[in-house]
Amino acid sequence: MRENIIENVQKYKVGIYIRLSKEDYEKPQGSESESVQNQRNLLIQYIKQNHLYIVDEYVDDGVSGTSFDRPEFNRMIQDIENKKINMIITKDLSRLGRDYIMSGYYTEQYFPLHNVRYIALLDNIDTYLDSSNNDIAPFKSILNDMYAKDISKKIKSVLKSKKEMGLFVGKEAPYGYQKDPNNKYQLIIDESAAMIVREIFERYLNGDGTKIIADDLSQRHVPIPSVHKKTNIGYKSPSYGLWNNTAIKRILQNEEYTGCLVQNKYNKLNYKSKKLVHLPEEKWVKTENTHEAIVDKKMWERAQILLERSKGTRIRNYDYLLSGLLKCYECKSAIGVSHKTGRSYSYGRCQRYTKYSKLGVCTPHSFNYFKLEEQIINMLRDFCNIYSDKSRLQLVASKSERKDREAELKEKIEYYTNLEEKENTKLERLYDDMLDNLISREDYKRMSDKVVKNRETIVQTKKSYEEQYEEYKSKTKSEDNKKLEKLIDEFLAMENPTKEIIGQFIEKIEIHQDKQVDIHFRFQPFSEMMESQNKDERRYA
Repeated sequence: MRENIIENVQKYKVGIYIRLSKEDYEKPQGSESESVQNQRNLLIQYIKQNHLYIVDEYVDDGVSGTSFDRPEFNRMIQDIENKKINMIITKDLSRLGRDYIMSGYYTEQYFPLHNVRYIALLDNIDTYLDSSNNDIAPFKSILNDMYAKDISKKIKSVLKSKKEMGLFVGKEAPYGYQKDPNNKYQLIIDESAAMIVREIFERYLNGDGTKIIADDLSQRHVPIPSVHKKTNIGYKSPSYGLWNNTAIKRILQNEEYTGCLVQNKYNKLNYKSKKLVHLPEEKWVKTENTHEAIVDKKMWERAQILLERSKGTRIRNYDYLLSGLLKCYECKSAIGVSHKTGRSYSYGRCQRYTKYSKLGVCTPHSFNYFKLEEQIINMLRDFCNIYSDKSRLQLVASKSERKDREAELKEKIEYYTNLEEKENTKLERLYDDMLDNLISREDYKRMSDKVVKNRETIVQTKKSYEEQYEEYKSKTKSEDNKKLEKLIDEFLAMENPTKEIIGQFIEKIEIHQDKQVDIHFRFQPFSEMMESQNKDERRYA
């Protein structure tokens, strides 16, 4: 550092600016870093050597230099506007900032316009002097900017590596968890909040809507997540502190409650911007069993089925058992359920017709909702009893087909069977050609050996697919039967079935304009029983 002799020191009112990058993770919580103290010592020494008068110091500790929106920097600019200071000193140009455009703006436009002398000690920059060092300041700003970009890439790489290792790198733990005091990369259960998470899942699966749950938690004065974690600062709206259905849905959708760490959902637009963009799910980093689960995986998956059903439907105080399952057969839109004052029943109606009734895009499809619900519950109970009848179980199960994976494996087997037949045909033709003296015995031997070798490869490949097919049939049949039997036992034991369990049996219910009802089951045996009924028997609505 050169020792500058400043003339007319009495006219300068000095402000020293100190900045430490937020990447300094090693500093003790709540204390001033060693780097800040080093900068201060350097600047104070220079001020004493030149007998300058210091007015104030501005310290942005742990703030990135890629942004110029910093608390203390803004205060310093305000003091310049108020004529409180007219000289700024920093350790080097990078302390002022690492955005080369904004750094150039302040050093070449703003400071000269406001008669402020700027000095960057270690870079020998002094805007008051006509010096070659000032001429290369823009290039140094570009290098500082490139350094910030390089650091950003390295930090992203380190963070991604930690995410892939299953280490939690978020700023705040999800509601229901907290960071382990002995390991900031590990989540542990926060029992007081975890109890609320479990309650939300249990009540939702038992039929309570998100609004009902939210209102009840608010009435009981249960702290919302931001209050519980004391993370909310600044303006608070009149509704702050109250639960809402969005907060309940956010908890129900969070897979981290199953012990699976889900990270990398968002990414900064670039290294200079704070704006976050949502990444597609295939770029998320998921790691199973990284922390203790609050709810089990099956409970979470059942909640997702119900949430999917409720998409696009209105928030209701009463959640109908079949809401979300009802679809219009003709236009494929949702069937809504409503209740009007003065009527003794609720009724279903095509939502597309309701919205565009004057355009004639569909028909009402109106029906008595509770009549349909009762008939479908009775039918489902009948099907469950039929399936549970051990004398008919084997017959029903034997008709089940695995349409997806089985069809794919069958197609592969058929493909390689055709290839095998083609190779057999080639051998027969070669043999006939040899008998007709069209090819020599040596040529026949050479070509037939090649065909036989190729056929062996085809036969082995076909055998592999046949084994996969048999294994899959046995496995899926066993898994589906076990799942269905458990579900049936649970359903038959219920006096009042829940929306959640109905959704595990039924994928969708299509209502025709002539009142015919098509029920699409998730299990093949039930679909077969449904198809065996006459069309007139399916006119529930």
